[in-house]
Parts: sequence; structure tokens; C-alpha cells
Amino acid sequence: MRITNNMMIASTVRNLNNNANRLSKAQEQMSSQSKIQQASDDPVVAARAIKYRNYVAKVEQYQSNVEDAISWQKVTDSALGNLNDVVQQIREYAVQGSTDSLSDDDKQAIKTNITQLKEQVVEIMNTSYAGRYVFGGYVTDTEPYGTETTTVGDKVTFKGQYMNMGGPVSADLSDSDITDYVNANLDNMYESGSDQSIKYNVGYGNQIAINVEGQDVIGEDTGSNLIDSIDELLLGLDGATSYKTAVISTDPASVTVETTAFSVDEVLADLDNDIDRILTARSDLGARTNYLTMTKDRLDSDYNTYTTLMSKNEDIDVAEASTNVSTAQYVYEASLTVGAEVISKSLVDYIG
Repeated sequence: MRITNNMMIASTVRNLNNNANRLSKAQEQMSSQSKIQQASDDPVVAARAIKYRNYVAKVEQYQSNVEDAISWQKVTDSALGNLNDVVQQIREYAVQGSTDSLSDDDKQAIKTNITQLKEQVVEIMNTSYAGRYVFGGYVTDTEPYGTETTTVGDKVTFKGQYMNMGGPVSADLSDSDITDYVNANLDNMYESGSDQSIKYNVGYGNQIAINVEGQDVIGEDTGSNLIDSIDELLLGLDGATSYKTAVISTDPASVTVETTAFSVDEVLADLDNDIDRILTARSDLGARTNYLTMTKDRLDSDYNTYTTLMSKNEDIDVAEASTNVSTAQYVYEASLTVGAEVISKSLVDYIG
């Protein structure tokens, strides 16, 4: 078989291109620190890379959810701690106000302090985290609690509806004034609905409720919620010996007004129940926070495991890659030298 000059040139060029590609690939691996630039470089490594990256992405999302949930719960726990302190202060004022030696001015001063503390209760229950109100259930974009002045006195609202419509009011009000107020606002009376737990995914098929609903802290039923306890105390500090409440029935619809004798002991018992309810909510929240902390540790371990596997699968051995670059560079330069000798030959070189 006759080997022509064109055949040698073509072979040389082909080998030059192969060596250039080899050098380029080695340099790409060295600069990117990755074994593959595209799936065709190594389909097995590429398939494993997709799987490991998917695992890592999921763990990172779960980690983000857990961090957000823990932050939410820390804000909630702080609010519950502040609320407990406020109610404890109110209870101390109730004990002070029950002392017979106090003057009317002293009792009015205590009433003023308790009124301000009541405003703090509403403010605390409107605590927000990252622009979301933590005690509002699903309604996180508007303040859940507010105060409105009505014909029977100031009333606290929850999600725009009256939460203690039948709560204690002055005994000086007529029964008809109370029933008229209730009947006019029956459609705007808050009634507890379904559970409004905000749940986060914190693992594979694993969800946890991150919030505490406001009514689980304040209470819902007339006569057994924190706002009613405070209102009853304020009436007593005004010298009232009794107060009125409205018993509301929806089936059939009816309103009955009851008069109850004021008792400091009953107010203190109610406040103790309010404190117990706050502590129960805080204890339940703490248990969930502890679970999230353990979940966070597990996710951190999973993240380290999967990132290590991903690194072993994709990352190059720097020492080996450096050797490959040097070898490819040497081979390419050698092929250039040899190729220069072959390609430079022309017809003139063979005449003579």
C-alpha cells in the first residue's frame, strides 16, 4: 500500500485534533473541578449526579422550611412569654385592688394600668413574623385582633368579628340595650371554625404545625376567656357589685341577659385559668420546637452525607487532573512539533 503525503497530513491533523480535544477536556475539568461538562462525557456519573443533586435540593428546601418554622415559633414563644407576664401583672393588680384600705383614686389608678395592659394584650396578640401575623390562623396578612367601641362598651374583635359579644358589661345597662346590641350584631359574632394549623413540610412525608391559634391562647367561650376576665375586673374596680352577660343561643335564636354578683375570688380564679391556658399553649409550642430542632440536626447530617456523595461522584482528583493537564499539554506540543515536520513537506522537497 502506497502512503501518500496527503494521507500523512490527514493523519497528522486528525491526531492533532484528538490531542487538542484531550488537552481542552483536561483543562476544562481542571478549571471547573468537575468530571463532566455534559452528560455524554460520562453517562453513569451524570445519572448519579442527577439523583444526588435532587436529594441535596430537597434537603436544602426542608432545611429552609425548618429554619423558617423555628424562627416563627421563637417569635410566638416570645409573644406568649410577654403575654404571660402581662396577665401576671393584671392578677397582681387584682389582688391589690381587692384591698379595702385603697381609696377610690388608688383603684382608678389601678384601673388605668389594667386598661393599658389590656391594650398590650391586643398588641401582643397581633405579633407578626416576617410580615405574617402569628396568631391569626390562615389569615396572616391582616391584624387578627382589634378593639371597637360599641353601645355596650369596648369590645375586642377577632378577624373583624366580635369575640366576646356576650361578655361582662355594666349592670347599669338595661336588658333591652344589651339584647338590641347582640341581635344587631349576631351576624358579626365570631364562631370558631375548623382547625387552622399552618403546616410546613420538614421531611419526606413529614409535616408539622408551626403556629398557635389565637383563640387557643385567649379562650373562646363567654365568661372563660382572658378579655372577659379583664373586663370583669375593670367593672369591679369601678365599684360595681354586679355585672351583666348575654347568653346567646342560635337554635332557636334567642338572647338571655343574666346578672352576676362581682367576686374578686372568681376573677382571680378566671385569671389563673387564663394563665394556665397560656402556659399550656407555650408548652405545646415548646414540644414542637424541640422536635424541629432534632429534625434540623437530622437534616444537617443528611445534607453532609448527600453533598459528600455528590462531591465524590462529580468532583475531580485535583492532583490527578493536574497530571492529566501536564501530560495532555506535553503530548499536544509534541504532536505539533512532529506535525510541523510532516505538513511542511512539499513537492519541492522531493525534487533533486
